[in-house]
Amino acid sequence: MKIKSWYLLLLIIPFLIPGTPALAVDCKAIKKSIPAEKDLRKRRALITEAVKKCPEDPLLNYKYGLTLERYRKYDKALSYYQKAALYDPQMGRAHVGMGDIYIFQGQLDKAVESYGIAAELMPDDSRTASKLARLRAKKKALEGGVLTVGEVLAVMDYRGKIATNTSLLLNGPVLQYKIDFVQYTNELTPIGIKQLAGIGQAFQNDALQHVRFEISTHMGLPLSSKVALENSKLRAQMIKDQLVANFGIDPKRIEIIWHGDTMPLESNGLADEQSLNNRVEFKRILEQ
Repeated sequence: MKIKSWYLLLLIIPFLIPGTPALAVDCKAIKKSIPAEKDLRKRRALITEAVKKCPEDPLLNYKYGLTLERYRKYDKALSYYQKAALYDPQMGRAHVGMGDIYIFQGQLDKAVESYGIAAELMPDDSRTASKLARLRAKKKALEGGVLTVGEVLAVMDYRGKIATNTSLLLNGPVLQYKIDFVQYTNELTPIGIKQLAGIGQAFQNDALQHVRFEISTHMGLPLSSKVALENSKLRAQMIKDQLVANFGIDPKRIEIIWHGDTMPLESNGLADEQSLNNRVEFKRILEQ
């Protein structure tokens, strides 16, 4: 019995058209084979090949983005996280990946936005919620807001390493705080008093009562470098004295450093960079 050519064509077409069920089954099989590979190098090779064969698969794009991020290929990793989110808008992990890359790039606004989307998509993920809380507190401090004790604790009661790859210190227990002083003096304004009170009360908290901190002060133009250094020293000493006298903080828990205008801040458009050069940095000293 002869089979008509048009009937043969109908049988072959599903295997030729991208996105058909036959091809999707292959992508599923490829994804299943990856976790079974225990050799990390071979697994990375499988993921690289898989994303070429299934370029619209959100999970494979996400996994490939993770691989690239581990090799510090941040720009390329970001593009694959974005593809994953495009093909599956409900994939919270893709937005977390984007947020991680934005942190490495020092783009705080975009990092907050990405983690915010991830937190909405994964409301039970405490790790993402904690990251978002820390980033929001860091952003508020950079903008000169008054942090609550809870916001200070969200940042400082975290033992992760402080990443210094960008001048915006977005990873780790550190606050770059735009403390409000009377211009070019070491006198706090009413807002500055509230800001420092939040720090002092947080340092009194049980979660931090045995923790040591480094406090560094920065000042910028139009002061001369010599005057900026002298004034930042006065500010550092004043802050330590206030924390000791008004909040009973053990002076041995506080180390102070002053930098004057030697460490200007690049804010990636977050705020006026010149005003951010007049800042105080509070860093948790991690015990070895």
